[in-house]
Amino acid sequence: MNGNLRKNLSRKKIQKIKKGKKQKEENIQKIQKISNKKQKRKYKKQRKKEKINTNDKVSDMSRRRRLKLGIICSCILFALFIGRIGWLQFVMGEKLRSMAYTQQTLDRKINPRRGTIYDATGKNILAVSSTVNTITVNPVNIEKKDKEKVAKALSDIFELDYEIILKRVNKRSSIENIVKKVDKEKADELRIWLSENNITKGVNIDEDTKRYYPYNNLASQVIGFSGSDNQGLDGIEAVYEDELKGEQGKIVKMTDAVGGDMEKEGESYIPAIDGNDLILSIDATVQGIAEKYLEEACIDNKCTDGGNIIIMNPKNGDILAMAGYPNYNLNEPFEPSTEEMKEGWDSLSENEQVKKMQAVWRNKAISDTYEPGSTFKLVTASASLEEGITTTDKAGEFSCTGSITVAGVRINCWRYYRPHGAQSLREALMNSCNPVFIGLGQKLGVETYYDYLEKFGFLRTTGIDLPGEAESIFLKEEKVGPVELGTIAFGQRFEVTPIQMIAMVGTIANKGVYVQPRVVKKIINNSTHEVKETEVKTQGRVISEETAENVLSMMETVVAEGTGKNAQVAGYRIGGKTGTSEDGVNTNKYVTSFIGVAPISDPEVVILITLYNPTGEGGHHEGVSLWK
Repeated sequence: MNGNLRKNLSRKKIQKIKKGKKQKEENIQKIQKISNKKQKRKYKKQRKKEKINTNDKVSDMSRRRRLKLGIICSCILFALFIGRIGWLQFVMGEKLRSMAYTQQTLDRKINPRRGTIYDATGKNILAVSSTVNTITVNPVNIEKKDKEKVAKALSDIFELDYEIILKRVNKRSSIENIVKKVDKEKADELRIWLSENNITKGVNIDEDTKRYYPYNNLASQVIGFSGSDNQGLDGIEAVYEDELKGEQGKIVKMTDAVGGDMEKEGESYIPAIDGNDLILSIDATVQGIAEKYLEEACIDNKCTDGGNIIIMNPKNGDILAMAGYPNYNLNEPFEPSTEEMKEGWDSLSENEQVKKMQAVWRNKAISDTYEPGSTFKLVTASASLEEGITTTDKAGEFSCTGSITVAGVRINCWRYYRPHGAQSLREALMNSCNPVFIGLGQKLGVETYYDYLEKFGFLRTTGIDLPGEAESIFLKEEKVGPVELGTIAFGQRFEVTPIQMIAMVGTIANKGVYVQPRVVKKIINNSTHEVKETEVKTQGRVISEETAENVLSMMETVVAEGTGKNAQVAGYRIGGKTGTSEDGVNTNKYVTSFIGVAPISDPEVVILITLYNPTGEGGHHEGVSLWK
């Protein structure tokens, strides 16, 4: 029993011990759990604290970056701002100042008086500017209640469309043009109306100029004309534009933003500077005579394409007269000038009318080329004498059989039906015998002949002070064969201008020295009254004085006994040479011309008359009827 009791006690004790251990373990676990939770809480608190500290660091770094970026952006913007200011100030400054000035000021132009153009005497006025007026309005300065009344007065006085003028008067602009170049009487009528109606501002009457040509058609193709803006459009008016135009003046008035008057600001007047005057080499009397007889010749000989005359002083190159037919009225340059042009004029289109007027404006003596024909034999004769190939009066030196064969090509004399027979050079020029001059051309050779073409000025323009000078048309020297040289020697199959031909004969008349033609002799400064002489330009000796005298002597024989008999004038020693040529190939048109020199003893004038396609009774042979 004791033994069982002990066993039972031991069992209970063991159980109790086990229970105690278990409880202890559970307590330990509980304590561990509690400890773990605290540690976790502590860990979480620590982590949270660390996270907060990390976020603070990140936030600080972001702020620094943003601050740095902001500073950089500010610097860039500041640099751009400074750059923009610099651009506006230094690069665009002048333009902006100009724009501001334009916006704040109202300029009314004052046209200068164009320089006067005189003839060679300095007394006859060929072109002059007269005083007229230009009418403008400042719409913003006209009272609203007066606008219709002003528009009605302007349209009535100047015979303008009322609706158009009313629109201009009602525009929100600083200035509007109403009418240009009105006579003083009309301007005075407007002044009286403005005074009677107490209109003191908004309507401007400014002085202007208008070009006027007292002699209407005289030397029209030389003088040329001006446009409505006083700018030279043709002839001397265009070439000497810088001398003639002067400098514009203006009336400057300060305005507000919309262009209205600023009451406290007055007007500033800047006067115009008038253009310089010109004295031409053209003599009005000689020009008038030339035009009269040229017109008669063109009408009598029924010249379908008109004609021209040039008269020159060979000693200084002064063009004493340069006339073309038909011509035009300088005061009405856009109106038909002849009865032929007036017929059906209104039925033509605007382009067709312009083309016809341009043909009349054209100075054919300068701008057109033609085949000179036998007048060119003067060049061949001069070169042959200068080179010592021939003399003037060796009897029977040449023989005309009616034709000559060159490189297998037969070239006829103009009088092939009745050959000239044996001749001297003087007789050959007097008879205008083609075969003689073809033979002389062959003896000279291409190179020598082209040297004389250069010396006589045919391979360049003359440089005359007129617009639109054409160049001659010759084969290139290396392409000229025997036949081509033969035709050149008697004036066929090439083209030159009339001004080149007059310069050539002027060289012969001036003892062999070439002088450049000119039209303006003097320029007079309108401000200082200083007179400037234009230079007489010589371009060297072409032939000797002896050769020149021999050629002049032969030219006198042409007029006295040869094809130029109709040019004889009793009491005067006159030399000359006639010429007829085809106007191009297969056109069936002809050009007839005459070169004259007077007096032969001491030439003071040389003359070239050219008629284009004369279809009258004179025919197309040497010595036609126009030289009566």
